[in-house]
Amino acid sequence: MTERPVSVDTDPHPHFRIYSAGNFGEVAPQRLSPMSWSLVGDPMERGTRALAQRLWGRPAWAEGGHYVFVGYFGCRPYHNLAAYCHLSASIPGLRPSDVTDAYFEGIDSPEELTALRSGRVRQWAGSTRLLGELRDVGPRLRALEERVAELEWALRAATTTNSPIALSGVLRDALPVLEEAWAAHILTTAGLVPVRALQRRVYGRLLRHGDEIAHWLTRPRELVWDRLHTAASTLDPYGPGDFLASSFYEVADGQAPWKDYAVRHKQVASGSSESAVAPVDPAEALSGMVSPWRSRTVRSLAVAVGEMMAGREHSKSLAMRTLHVYRRLLPALAAQLGEDAELWPYLTIREFTDLSTRPGLVERAGPRIEACRTALGTPMPEHLDLSGDDGVIRPWLSRTPQVQRGVAPGIGAGTVMAPEGELPDEPVVIICASADADIAPLLPFAEGVLSERGSDLSHIAILAREYGIPCVVGYPGAASLPPGTTVSINGSTGEVNILDQS
Repeated sequence: MTERPVSVDTDPHPHFRIYSAGNFGEVAPQRLSPMSWSLVGDPMERGTRALAQRLWGRPAWAEGGHYVFVGYFGCRPYHNLAAYCHLSASIPGLRPSDVTDAYFEGIDSPEELTALRSGRVRQWAGSTRLLGELRDVGPRLRALEERVAELEWALRAATTTNSPIALSGVLRDALPVLEEAWAAHILTTAGLVPVRALQRRVYGRLLRHGDEIAHWLTRPRELVWDRLHTAASTLDPYGPGDFLASSFYEVADGQAPWKDYAVRHKQVASGSSESAVAPVDPAEALSGMVSPWRSRTVRSLAVAVGEMMAGREHSKSLAMRTLHVYRRLLPALAAQLGEDAELWPYLTIREFTDLSTRPGLVERAGPRIEACRTALGTPMPEHLDLSGDDGVIRPWLSRTPQVQRGVAPGIGAGTVMAPEGELPDEPVVIICASADADIAPLLPFAEGVLSERGSDLSHIAILAREYGIPCVVGYPGAASLPPGTTVSINGSTGEVNILDQS
């Protein structure tokens, strides 16, 4: 990709020009430093391009110097909504709405560029290759976890001995691990959409109320977050769970101005309370209501989707752990720069790595400080429309009003509680603007989750299904409900009732 020494933004793609905060808005800070963008956006772009090329043989739209799948405008991360919706047309049976419902909170999809669509033979061949790669996700993630653990141990040793050579060795080894973690996350995130769409359509043919039953059955058997929160309780500063107390995506969360945008996560010790799981396992109940072959088909699809969800969360955790290595590593190495030690958030990781042989690269940081200051003061809409030729950034306006919807089934009621609040003795419903894995330790104590944003396959939806509690997303003002308010939520229908407001 063409590198620009001053600008911190990426140019819009010449064809795919509709961008959305989408799933980024749930898991990333509002604004990202240039360093963090180079550790998040750039490897995500490279990983998605590589996947597209493996599946469809170097499509022309995935070539060139423009970012295709992600964007960085006004220091804010965006997914390229138009590109991902176009990607859906490359998989037989997939619709753009499957993508927007899964990750972009149900907004309208941009108009498709049919001239760029792959032929049917290439589509089917690519789908076969995708299934083959998804089959190998488990061993790939286990091998990657070993590499991440080795990186954490190397950082521990280098920091303990305060060895610049050892720290530089960790810097050298970290980027391939991070790129592999993001590539695995891209694969599981992309693969989950067609597998989930297939599940819904098969259920619609085999079962009455198939969509609702899919919600009940599709629960990961185990997510990685419980294990990580347990590791965090040991307070090991180099352990696998230490990143849970930090901003997940912003590695410069200790430096101004980025610390003002970073989202700090709160560690909460796991308790022994039982999660609100249905008294009868849905899969067992289904077995007695349908024929054996239908039951096997339904349950097999549920297991496949659940395992894919677990793989997505696992790959994300590995990327977060590797980013945390950078969070500890970069300030230690930057201290060697003397008076320029505070400039590292304005460099890219490749520039920083090359400083030992090209010290003049640090001069690129200076002009970016002013560029970032200007960008940070510019309001940015949730969804961008850059299709005009006048250079004006406009909001992408959805024709259909966004409505609240249930993404994890069941009915729950309780007093509202923000994630940073203290757990009361009474039943609670967690309320938030958006939520990520940092709320996992609270879920065994909760009767449900009510969020302002989220989607069918967002991280909070997967977490809620794992813990067997209802979740409703897209509820305006959820995080602003006054303390003491009692609500009931229906995670199947999306219905929310305010029962009592203090």
